[in-house]
Amino acid sequence: MLISNSFGLQARAKNFIHIDTTDDLSALETIDEPILILGAGTNVILSDYFDGIVIEVRLKDIEINGNNISVGAGLDWADLIDYCLINEHYGIENLTHIPGSVGAAPVQNIGAYGVEISSFINSVECFNLSTKRVETLNCDQCKFSYRHSIFKLKNYIILRVNFIFNKFFEPNLSYPALSDFLKEHSINVSSLTPKLLSESIKNIRNSKLPDPRILPNVGSIFKNPLVSSKDLDDTFLAGHRWELADGYTKLSSARLIELIEPELSIPDTLRFYENHSLVLVNNGGASFKEVTSLLNQIQRKILDKFKINLDIEPEIIAS
Repeated sequence: MLISNSFGLQARAKNFIHIDTTDDLSALETIDEPILILGAGTNVILSDYFDGIVIEVRLKDIEINGNNISVGAGLDWADLIDYCLINEHYGIENLTHIPGSVGAAPVQNIGAYGVEISSFINSVECFNLSTKRVETLNCDQCKFSYRHSIFKLKNYIILRVNFIFNKFFEPNLSYPALSDFLKEHSINVSSLTPKLLSESIKNIRNSKLPDPRILPNVGSIFKNPLVSSKDLDDTFLAGHRWELADGYTKLSSARLIELIEPELSIPDTLRFYENHSLVLVNNGGASFKEVTSLLNQIQRKILDKFKINLDIEPEIIAS
């Protein structure tokens, strides 16, 4: 059975289990094979065959309980953005146009333009693969950090995410690319609406990131590294670095790749997107080995040249 994925790799799995209702969880109680928990397949690099069971959660409902909004993990992230805009739930406008499902959002602690989803998560309902029971983890128990959470340990299947959004619209315009866009398009901050902010974010992302339905990709291929500020020269990567309040500096992986790209051996099946050098595109027919070999090559060269470790953003699923 083929596994759908936004990078367009030809990948198959031995079997699939779909969770359409909580009753379907009973099928997980006796599993003793390797499992792959898959959402929309937008953040994975897959080998040609997974010798196990792919689990897909298809719960897509939205429940309102006071200030708490409980959302099924299978709902498309874009649908939640639209729901919030229509129903006046504020705070995640900056996360517009991120591909994937609601259930995938906590795993990566998705973030963009100065906003991380963990700021709005009250709790996560999940199936514990060790205890074979449904559990609810509060925000602290999820152990959120930059592009990380407890769910990366693969011990849980996310069923629902419980959010608490802002009652009043207070736009986060701290990210330079966003504030620059608003100025360039003569958008007055005082008249900014949630919908206009969301549309602005969508326009920015469209100008930098290709639609995976047209050009297969998984978005950013590497995380932006966090480096101790005292270990960096003040001029290193000037204009492509962001000073953080905790003594660390975030560096642009895109710029680091640009600096070593002439030294890379890139197969014809792959290329970096012309508008954003952090986006790797499958030209057609790329293999798992070609992709992982290129990523390893980039990591080695940047470590040798700049003494900086780059972490791969999508999950690598080997056979």
